[in-house]
Order: sequence, then C-alpha cells, then structure tokens
Amino acid sequence: MELAWWHWMVLGMVLVALEMLVPTFFLMWFGLGALLVGVLTLFAQPAFAAQLVLWAIASLAMMAIWIKWFKVPDRNRAGQAKEGVIGIAGLMTRPVTETGNGEILFQRPVLGSDRWPVVADMPIAAGAKARVVDVLGQTLKVEKMGG
Repeated sequence: MELAWWHWMVLGMVLVALEMLVPTFFLMWFGLGALLVGVLTLFAQPAFAAQLVLWAIASLAMMAIWIKWFKVPDRNRAGQAKEGVIGIAGLMTRPVTETGNGEILFQRPVLGSDRWPVVADMPIAAGAKARVVDVLGQTLKVEKMGG
C-alpha cells in the first residue's frame, strides 16, 4: 500500500475537524501527527511502515508535550488547602480601611470564586495589587505588594 503526501494531509485535516465533535482533546494530536507526516512525505518518500511509525511517534510526542508543558491547570481551586492559596496575587477592587474590609479580584478563580472579601493589617487602596497571606474562614488576609 502506498500513501502520497496529500493522503496524510487530508487525514490530518479530517482528524482535526473531527476534534470539534468529540468532547475530549485527543484527536487533535493524531491529526497534527498526520499533517507532519504529510509534510515529511512531501520532501522524502519513506516506506509505508516508516510513515506509520512516524505518525505514531509524532502523535504521541505532541500529546506528551501538551500534557507536560501546555495543559491548562484546573482553574477552580475549590476544596484546595489554604497553603495552595497563599501567595496568589490579585487586584483590590474595594479598599481595605482601618474600619472596613476590602475586596480583591483574581484573574482566575481561587477556592471557587474570583472575588473575595479581604482584611489587612495596613490600609490598602483600591487598584493596588495585593497578595494572600492567610485564609480566615470566608475572608482572605492580604498584604500590599511592593511595600
């Protein structure tokens, strides 16, 4: 059996397109592997068995790279220990004053929410960046960053 370079390109495009119908994220890597084999086959003419081996290696390598370096971590930290929250920075949306609590906004949800009431030892103005130093029940204790 002989596969031309364009067979691999079509297979790759079909697999990438099918990815949109599948709720998991795995057909993409086989499709990209097929596209890579198509490009390699365009410039070199490896045997059919070598093409299949290249496809398998390329697909697995791309999947491994995704899992190792690029996979987005779980953005919902609900149920996480407070030690995992300490040190996360956010933007103060309501100031912490001597008489009242403030509010902080995080880019990603922290413990299930992106906005939290906060307290601090020193006043912190709205618009300032702050870092979590402790979790006090339903309130976070923060300190101003940079000073």
